[in-house]
Amino acid sequence: MPLDYLQGVSVKTDNQEIKSLINDISTSVQETFGDRCTAVYIMGSLARGGFSEIASDIDIGVIISGCIQDSDLIEIENIQSTSVKKHASVKNNVSIFWGNIESINGVVDAGRYPPFDRLDLIDHALLLSGVDIRDELIKPTKKELEIASADFALGYLGSSERINEFYNCDLISNKGTVYVTKTILFPARFIYLEKTGKIAGNDVSHQYYVDNFAGDDTELVRNGYQWRLNSLPQELGIVTDLLNDGLIGLYHKFIDIYADRMGAHEQYELQSRLIEWKQNITKPLI
Repeated sequence: MPLDYLQGVSVKTDNQEIKSLINDISTSVQETFGDRCTAVYIMGSLARGGFSEIASDIDIGVIISGCIQDSDLIEIENIQSTSVKKHASVKNNVSIFWGNIESINGVVDAGRYPPFDRLDLIDHALLLSGVDIRDELIKPTKKELEIASADFALGYLGSSERINEFYNCDLISNKGTVYVTKTILFPARFIYLEKTGKIAGNDVSHQYYVDNFAGDDTELVRNGYQWRLNSLPQELGIVTDLLNDGLIGLYHKFIDIYADRMGAHEQYELQSRLIEWKQNITKPLI
């Protein structure tokens, strides 16, 4: 009988299938890496709180010892795909962050722990198994976090396909709750990071936005968070109308803030790309 790695760990969900999936991943990591497996953590909203069974990712952190090997990524991917197939009823995306202490601290370029997720690991993660080594990790600076956030946003949210969706918001609505809510709530999370120097879940970051900004974009963020918890309304026209009214304003605020920060950090290439992105999603006056 496999060990129950979740026993005594306050994972922020009562969903037993999700808990079983997490336990299976932890077991598989232990079996695959053996003595090289230093620690396994729960990260993200399952650790911080604010987890949504409709839209949240299941984030797992793995720390291994010794030099990173070419086969390690293959093993991690196999563990992830096998666990997801075994627990097909769980629709949440599963994301495994992994590396050794040197790669997480940036001494070597290997593994997968972007600055945002490294800080989440250090500040919020829950230890499932192994030895807690977070006191050996170096927190990313606010500059690192902001640069990584701008780069991620340009890649994930600023593609040509997504730019087209700003002019055809029904294309966003028709892609479902996860796609819609990430489109809305990611900019609010990044703004919260820039304003506070902290990371937080959508519960905290969306409330910060609602409390500090006003307009159609604020109404969109407020509704986006509720959709994340309760799913999109059946009448998708409501979603499309709110996106049409507030999405460009939301992104203009986000891009303006981060374009300014990239200039301050002398990241002029990122700044230029952000400015171009804003121009591409600015509807011409008729």
